[in-house]
Amino acid sequence: MQTGFDDKRLHTIFLDKEISSISAIQTISRVNRTTKYKVDCKIVDFSYDNVNVQNIKDAFERFSNVVVSDFDPFSDARVLDLLYAELKKADIYVEFFPRFVALYKDEATRDNPSSYLELEDRIEKYIEAHPKRTADAKAKAAQYFTILNRIEYVIALDPKYSEPAFLAFYRKFNTIYNVLHRVDTAKDPIEVYYDNRIGIVEVEAAESKERPPKETKLAEGREPFAGGRQLSILAIIEARNQHEEEIGTLIAVFKAKMDEFFAYVRTSPEGQRLIVKIKSRLPEDEIYADFAKIYRKYKAFYRKKVGDYFFTVTEDLVEKLCDEFEGEVAGETPGA
Repeated sequence: MQTGFDDKRLHTIFLDKEISSISAIQTISRVNRTTKYKVDCKIVDFSYDNVNVQNIKDAFERFSNVVVSDFDPFSDARVLDLLYAELKKADIYVEFFPRFVALYKDEATRDNPSSYLELEDRIEKYIEAHPKRTADAKAKAAQYFTILNRIEYVIALDPKYSEPAFLAFYRKFNTIYNVLHRVDTAKDPIEVYYDNRIGIVEVEAAESKERPPKETKLAEGREPFAGGRQLSILAIIEARNQHEEEIGTLIAVFKAKMDEFFAYVRTSPEGQRLIVKIKSRLPEDEIYADFAKIYRKYKAFYRKKVGDYFFTVTEDLVEKLCDEFEGEVAGETPGA
């Protein structure tokens, strides 16, 4: 029945031996005929070690110029279940989820960012105090959301995997973690999940070759680098310009313009009041807000003189500029 058999109603084929090359295409093509009410077909493989999975993929790539995805939603679902268990017993979850869910389930506080400020501050301190544990939770959460985004609308899943409070908690944790240890060059799987909740799978196919069965591994986090909460602003600018030929010149120009701006901050009345607030350790939000006002005023009055480059690269890094300025003020000797 591998060749010549042609019945459009045939829906499922069971393989109990190895097939390969053109024979693989001929065999499974017995079920690809279309007819009324037939919307799919199935191939059930009983070959030893499921060797036909790779053989069929190779055959289509060779003879039909078609890439067959390795997408396996049921294996993904098993990994998702393991990750779910790990995330439920993670220290960050055990420590902070009860307080978070109390806020989240209260309609009066759920959508009010200020309601979470104290909790966010405690989570931030916990992340800084436990870098390895939280890095591991971050990695597992990223893997969890990646898989969930891939299979949520492809196969039926237990509703617990998409429980809103559970997902919202790890999104909150992820956001705080990213503020402390930002990586600008990588897509964030958790944020992608919230932008792409329709089960679309993006396949990156490698050149076909014999591969052993994939081993299921859970993600593990790496402890963030030592030496600060985030990259310095000059390091960020350098990373953003890493493909430019004149990196050194760009960084030097930016550094000079940043120094000019900081000199303006120091001499302006608003800046002098800001320095007093910084030294008095007032709330960070108030310092950021005052610094942003000075930045906007400087931009309005000096954009033509300074040029667009400085403001283009700093428009989304104003708080980072403030951090840099705070660092300079904090490092000054008394009376300086």
